[in-house]
Amino acid sequence: MTTELGGASIEGDLVSGDKIVHLRPAPEAEPPPRQLPPDVPGFTGRREILADLDRLVAGQGTTPVIIALSGMPGIGKTALAVHWAHLRSGRFPDGQLFIDLRGYSKRGALSPREALGQALRTLRVPVSRLPADEDELAAVYRSRLAGRRVLIVLDDAASAQQVYPLLPGTPSCVVVVTARRTLAGLVARYGARATTLDLLRDAEALDLIGEVAGPERARREPKAAAELVRVCARLPLALRVAAANLATRPQQTVAETVEALSDGDRLSKLALSEDPREAVGATFDLSYRGLDTETRRTFRLLGLVEGPNVAPEAVGALLGTTPEAARRLLDQLETAGLVQSIGGGRHRLHELLREYAHGRARREDSAIVREAAIQRFATWYLTAAQQAGRFLDRYRRTIRQELTAPPVNPDPAERARHLDWFALEQPNLTEITRQVARLHWDQLTWELADAVHDFYELRRYCHENLEAHRLGLAAAERAGNTPACFFMHHHLSVTHRELGQAQEALTEAEHALALSIRLGDRYGEAAVRDNMARTHVQLSNYKTALELGKQALAMRREISDRHAEAATLDTLARGYRGLSEYRKGYECAANALQIRKEIGDLRGEAETLDYMARIYYARGRLAESLEATARALRIRKEIGDRHGEGETLAFLGYLNMRIGHHLQAREHAEQALAIRRQINDRQGEGQALVYLSTIRRRLGRHEEAVQAGLEALDIVQELGDRHQEAEALETLSRCYRRMREYRRARLDAERALAVRREIGDRHGEANTLNALGLIDLNDGRLARACTSAKRSLRLCHVIGDKRGIASSLDLLSKVYLKMGRAEKALNTASRSLDLGMEIDHQYGQAVTLRALGEILWRLGRLPDAIATVERARETAMRIGDEHGAVKTLELQARIYRDAGDPVLSQATQAEADDLAARLAKV
Repeated sequence: MTTELGGASIEGDLVSGDKIVHLRPAPEAEPPPRQLPPDVPGFTGRREILADLDRLVAGQGTTPVIIALSGMPGIGKTALAVHWAHLRSGRFPDGQLFIDLRGYSKRGALSPREALGQALRTLRVPVSRLPADEDELAAVYRSRLAGRRVLIVLDDAASAQQVYPLLPGTPSCVVVVTARRTLAGLVARYGARATTLDLLRDAEALDLIGEVAGPERARREPKAAAELVRVCARLPLALRVAAANLATRPQQTVAETVEALSDGDRLSKLALSEDPREAVGATFDLSYRGLDTETRRTFRLLGLVEGPNVAPEAVGALLGTTPEAARRLLDQLETAGLVQSIGGGRHRLHELLREYAHGRARREDSAIVREAAIQRFATWYLTAAQQAGRFLDRYRRTIRQELTAPPVNPDPAERARHLDWFALEQPNLTEITRQVARLHWDQLTWELADAVHDFYELRRYCHENLEAHRLGLAAAERAGNTPACFFMHHHLSVTHRELGQAQEALTEAEHALALSIRLGDRYGEAAVRDNMARTHVQLSNYKTALELGKQALAMRREISDRHAEAATLDTLARGYRGLSEYRKGYECAANALQIRKEIGDLRGEAETLDYMARIYYARGRLAESLEATARALRIRKEIGDRHGEGETLAFLGYLNMRIGHHLQAREHAEQALAIRRQINDRQGEGQALVYLSTIRRRLGRHEEAVQAGLEALDIVQELGDRHQEAEALETLSRCYRRMREYRRARLDAERALAVRREIGDRHGEANTLNALGLIDLNDGRLARACTSAKRSLRLCHVIGDKRGIASSLDLLSKVYLKMGRAEKALNTASRSLDLGMEIDHQYGQAVTLRALGEILWRLGRLPDAIATVERARETAMRIGDEHGAVKTLELQARIYRDAGDPVLSQATQAEADDLAARLAKV
């Protein structure tokens, strides 16, 4: 009798002891499978995703952890899966399986039966024991994995159905699936955790170049390395291929590689000569071949148009189909990993995929088909922009000779929708205008420029506006279309004026004026003359501005254009304000306001109220200025004019600062800043930061004031807004002066002065000269202060700025007083007071009266000093300048003390303290 027991062979009867035992060694346990490909050398980035994968595995429950990594071709899905699997292989002592499902291989995808057979053979199930039925194969697979800790990497899945049979049933296993498609079924049915890989960050991309090409290559040419990241569009495969080519060509510089890739047909150059499978284009080919005919066509046509992302409505126009059909096709492309959803139904195409799609379109679609698609796309954008433009509350004549006017009963929500559409589509509008210009589709080019003008002007996309209209002008000149040339020149002039580029604005305006006269276009001529008047106000050429404004007003009355008449009255108000003829300025603004009310132009009414508030402020009538500003703000909110609301709030903050309500001032300025940022009004954001800097300075928060000023300066310099650049520099200069950093204050004031002179802003130049004089006065450089004040005074005489003359005289009187020339100071301050009374500038009168009181006090003329300071206090209180009243009361208290009246001195100081304490709460 022979039996087997363990590893021994036993002969005989164990009970009787008749036995012979033959011992043989037990078979060695076979090692678990270790199928992972080699780890990716120089793997960089993806730290957050790696950490997420670790967290998912650490939190294993009663079901297997399934991780689905998806993303566009070449994004690095396999590299990430393999790298993480190597990092965590120690957690899976029973093995690691790697199955290439060949979802996008030329050899064709593995069937579930083939994949299961491969896995079971790896798990050492004899071929003879493999059942023929797929479900039975899957059952054997799950049984074999039961209770084991195995990591399974399923690479390049074509679909969720291909993966289902390969999922283990035991919670001790982890599955990582990579796919170009989003495997929604895997998430819905088995609770897979889906992660879509994005492009590498710039720093990660630079690290990858350094790891593959050698760190010294990137360090030696940092700018070229950064440019290589850009031309490879941060796609890991493209970066790795480019860096590998660099590594094998030590004589080639990074800059030369960038130049080669930038010189057309990047995709053919992003390849390894000895391994064509690693080419970026070849990787894209695999995904493209997996699409059906209609989805391929969609992909190709998307490659014909530029822009960061598209909506289904625009894609429907491109394809000549409905938005619903376009949406379905975009979803299919997203599932295939060839476009990416960014939310809101919009999709984007990666730069290299766009280049690939464009190449496919050129090979597979005729020129007629391609041009027809682009034309449908561009025409859709033109029509949509023209329709949306009607809801922007802008009054003007379009290039199609249609008048647009603000609605009598505006719907704020509807206006907001159209503004949001413009904001979303602005980059696409810019790109499609460039594209049709390159194609010499001239009428489309100038009509697109005209269609975007109002939005670009409203939201201060000034450089985009200039570019669109330069392209439109070239198209109009090429076609010999004089009316279109007129519109392009006029809009260019308006945009240059918005940027503070007055000379360029006047040059364009002269061209527009000549064309309007040649065409006999009275409407257009009036518009040009009004714009020229506004430009001359910027240049402080107030008399010229008034002459042009009166010409425009006469024309607009002649053609019964009441909207435009009101706008020109506002222009005239600006001119009169510049000459300190405030009563005339107020009359013009009041007439404009009346017209706006009669025609139901609420937006225009708010604009005129805003300007009336500035006239009141210029006259020193602060309470009335506050009232007008508050009325403007109510209207802005009522009609949903967020841009105007931000502008009005900023000025309201400034007014509250001037009267000493600093907390309210800061609140209004911060609200204005928040609105400007919400609506992406960069120019308005810069302006709001200038106001906020000034308010923080008055609150004594100097470091915060400097920070706001520097932020403002960065923004306006980026935009090329020279006028606001000078304002930001002068604001910073005042901050540094308050901090007694006179060298820095002087430097920024001198930079502001240079900008003012460069753009011809003589009013601003005079203000900056006074600012320089004040710095030198505080720094004890009295001769220099005197020189600056006198230069400002002369300039104000030249431009006819009476208020500016008074301000320069005030500064001179302070300089003379500090020089010990009290009588000279008295005479100078008296001249300033006379001028302030002549122009009815009550705020200026209060300031000058306070200065006169101090001079008289220094001269020992105490009764006169007391009487003068009392007048200053009464004036300040009458106009609502409580901050000025505090300063005046404090001066009064000192004078009473010197006059030998300590009781009255203490009472006056107590009154000043009470008022200051109350102001600190508002």
